[in-house]
Amino acid sequence: MDATFDYSYEYQGNAAKLVHTKLTDKCYITLCQAMSMGFGGNPYGPAGTGKTESVKALGSLLGRQVLVFNCDGGLDVKSLTRIMVGLVKCGAWGCFDEFNRLEETTLSLISSQIHIIQEGLRNKSSSVILLEKEVGMDHNAGIFITLNPAGKGYGGRQKLPENLKQLFRPVYMTKPDDKDIAQVILHCEGFKLADEIGSKLVTLFDMAR
Repeated sequence: MDATFDYSYEYQGNAAKLVHTKLTDKCYITLCQAMSMGFGGNPYGPAGTGKTESVKALGSLLGRQVLVFNCDGGLDVKSLTRIMVGLVKCGAWGCFDEFNRLEETTLSLISSQIHIIQEGLRNKSSSVILLEKEVGMDHNAGIFITLNPAGKGYGGRQKLPENLKQLFRPVYMTKPDDKDIAQVILHCEGFKLADEIGSKLVTLFDMAR
């Protein structure tokens, strides 16, 4: 699209790459557009749809260090802000998994801190004020959140306050096509009949499930 980013040369090792599907492309475009406008990204949807993995894979393509934090009721505003101070200083991405498991008051209070960081990124500020201290900014930093839907078998999830919703661009993640993924992985491993074997493997696991 019309967004450009600096590559940040964070050594990732020779990790396995995510298989690209139409859903992956949609997620990447939404996240890149969000970052180019100074916002965060919010992949949401059921478990196992690749929300966190997509953020990590995009970070890897841009040479970013991506740190994943699992959220629960034990995390308070001060702890979250301290994590964000670290992200801002070193230019890493933070992916806050299951963000809507945080307490409702914590969600409301953290939105003001995230807003300060995003304003700094948008205006290319050299520093921002967090926890009453001036913090130098690396503009490669990014904040992402993933959500499971409230209700529908996911207990303890809050609805995001409106002021927090506005800081993130949402992208709905659905279940990817298992056959496509199995076939691509088998092709990468050198199987000649990858399409046929992939279909049979997925059928087998579906029946076993």
